[in-house]
Amino acid sequence: MNAMLLAAGLGLRMRPLTQDRPKPALSVLGRPLAIQNLQRMRDASIEHAVLNLHYCPDALRAILGEGGQGGMPRVSYTIEDPILGTGGGLRNARDLLIGDGPILAHNADFLSDVDFAAMRDTHDSGDQLATLALAPSREGYSKVDIDHEGRIVSLAGLPEVDPKSVAGSFLFTGCHLLDDSVLDRLPATGPSNIIDTYRELAVERRLGAYLHPGFWWEFGTPRCFLDGHLALLDLDEATRSGIGDHDPVREVAGCPLVSTGPGVELDAGVVLSGRCSLAMAARIGEGSRLEDSVVLEESWIGPRGRLRRVIVGPHTELPAGFEARDAVVCPDLTPDRDPGEGVERHAGLLIRPLAG
Repeated sequence: MNAMLLAAGLGLRMRPLTQDRPKPALSVLGRPLAIQNLQRMRDASIEHAVLNLHYCPDALRAILGEGGQGGMPRVSYTIEDPILGTGGGLRNARDLLIGDGPILAHNADFLSDVDFAAMRDTHDSGDQLATLALAPSREGYSKVDIDHEGRIVSLAGLPEVDPKSVAGSFLFTGCHLLDDSVLDRLPATGPSNIIDTYRELAVERRLGAYLHPGFWWEFGTPRCFLDGHLALLDLDEATRSGIGDHDPVREVAGCPLVSTGPGVELDAGVVLSGRCSLAMAARIGEGSRLEDSVVLEESWIGPRGRLRRVIVGPHTELPAGFEARDAVVCPDLTPDRDPGEGVERHAGLLIRPLAG
């Protein structure tokens, strides 16, 4: 089985964290999302993954190379200009994906413990051409309706169906299995959305559902990025280890729920509370206090800092006495450009409220 990690998004909702990298290159509990997802694929005996790239493609290639990272023996790339969407991206990679059983397609900006083997069994048990992994509905996500036989009948309200035929409503996780023939239903060139093709399969009763009861979290916005870290830190060790390719959580400075990467330094008097994630080579200055916060790699918090529900972006230097709450703070890497909606400039930093 070949896989495709869909990674070509612009990352606009994640600015300013994505100034110089796409979302899948951002670290969660110290490891890039792309690597963690490739590791889970490899654990399911997948040996070849394709990534579609568009925004800052070199950043992901530098992390992943041509294989080996995340345990994936072989990694291939397609470059999109313009972005081709979920359908166009898969169709563009057709020749790299077909010929080895159903294709696993997986958005690159979420983590989960979806059981790929059980999902494959569900897919192979019927006559469906594609099977979507579904999770319980949440606010802000479109609904996917299934009937009493477990087939998907409607996605985001289309096609319209008799409400009496609906047995339950769920959300689409962004993880799906599809037969090679589905790629040939997609437009041969240009952008397209695979959901349009899945709606056709729903009408034909050839679209299956795999109901995932476990962990699923999309790291699509700064608030979701922070809350996803906190949700992972709240899990028990066994569950957390089944989601990522490692478990870096331990007790630090009297706080039992801290994820730490290699080279992290805490100066005297540092107080950590709630749940915190400190990525590789982060340094927390003397007397600083952090609560429910994420510090990404190679960042430095000056002495007496006060951070509560804050994401500190990679390679950020915060001055002594810096205070922030419910915010993202990053270095201003492109001072000649518009920083994006809701982002403010301050003394060489970009600051965005989490709610923005």
